[in-house]
Amino acid sequence: MGSAVGVAVIVGVGVAVQVAVVGRASRLTHPLAISLALQISGVSVGLVWAFARRSWPEVWSVSVQWWWLPLGALGWVIVAALGFAAARLGASATLAIVVATQLSAALALDLASGRMSLTPRHPMGVALLVAGVILVTTRS
Repeated sequence: MGSAVGVAVIVGVGVAVQVAVVGRASRLTHPLAISLALQISGVSVGLVWAFARRSWPEVWSVSVQWWWLPLGALGWVIVAALGFAAARLGASATLAIVVATQLSAALALDLASGRMSLTPRHPMGVALLVAGVILVTTRS
């Protein structure tokens, strides 16, 4: 679990940096263009990985599934939307709203799938995140 937490922390920092950079760039260039450029960059790095590891069978096994196309399109739109919002709200306010919303949606998905049972701690955690959103986004 320790390494997973470390990876999650690194991803959190990476997302914050990416949103800040994309937000700044979105003031000058359309967010969908920036997102496409990032997708192309990601594909380029992924190609190097797939060639180096000879992982094409794994790539093809996912590529033939129906769900990869809408999720890939959603990823493109998400990055653009993050840039759009960050250009107007700032990276911290955008990510505060996104994280609170992500937790709420993930909690609902976990409950609907039966992966967890609702306890009083869950809505309290969401309430704390919403309070954090209010604190981060309210101008003083």
